[in-house]
Amino acid sequence: MESVFASQVSVSVVVPVFNTEQYLCECLSSLAKQHLGSLEVIVVIDASPDNAYQVATRFAQQSSLPIRIVNLDKNVGLAQARNIGMSHAKGQYLGFLDSDDYVDENMYQHMFNLANEQQADWVSCGFSKFSDHGVECYAHQNISENTSVCNKLFRRSFILEHQISFPQGELFEDEVFSYMAELFAETAVHIDPPYYFYRHNQQGICRRAGADKHRLYARMSSIGDFMQRMEQSELLPKAAPQCLEMLCRHAYLQLRTQVSWFDLLCYWRFTQHLIEKYQLNNGDASVQDNYFVSSFSKWHSREWALWLIRIRAGRANYAVE
Repeated sequence: MESVFASQVSVSVVVPVFNTEQYLCECLSSLAKQHLGSLEVIVVIDASPDNAYQVATRFAQQSSLPIRIVNLDKNVGLAQARNIGMSHAKGQYLGFLDSDDYVDENMYQHMFNLANEQQADWVSCGFSKFSDHGVECYAHQNISENTSVCNKLFRRSFILEHQISFPQGELFEDEVFSYMAELFAETAVHIDPPYYFYRHNQQGICRRAGADKHRLYARMSSIGDFMQRMEQSELLPKAAPQCLEMLCRHAYLQLRTQVSWFDLLCYWRFTQHLIEKYQLNNGDASVQDNYFVSSFSKWHSREWALWLIRIRAGRANYAVE
């Protein structure tokens, strides 16, 4: 289904939908309340088994918000659903909104105006994570802490020029997209207001209990592909400091997960392999002072010490599985 779109669209927001009909109206309503008038919404129904298509169609019929609904016959996953949505976009800037989340009514107007003023390739804002237990606000400027695409606006011509897309069939697709945008960008701007409201869903694919091992190996696949793309794009060695920080940070944070000692060592050895393969330690010496880089350098070859750190992290029950 298509609505009549304004000739000049400032922002296109892609909303991929799968099995979230109970949240979809709240999500779309937050877009209908935006103060930015020249906004289009592209809803990609990813062969959702619920009534999401009917909910989206009914909302589009009753709302003045320009909504295009793309109804897929086959489930393609979040990454490809976003790519398909991007292919339909007409806006000067691109935004992404997950269908179980919502946004503040000022988000896109504020960020679009700022992007125009600064001639930014992308802009990010803070976000709020909410659940039945309350709300927590975050405002990370460092890209390693700010990898979600949903709290950002990307200049569409910039995305097209550098052929940035979401890697199909992988978890952590946001991370690859955001890092590519960070490393290609000439100007990026961050603002602190937590305009994006992220629903903490314990049943999400990356948050289900016992999913840490799956996440670990999915991250290995995603990061391996990302490093290949960095090399192919000729961004290395310029991007070496950021890549080194990212790899070391992820390796160190695995100490807090519920994976076995064997799986943890696999991840650390894989990280060291990537660092050596792409000669990341030959980059900017200043990154060596980074907490995660220095910690990884100190402990990666001292497995006995890593074992003790693992126990201190409170994961002793998973150390010998």
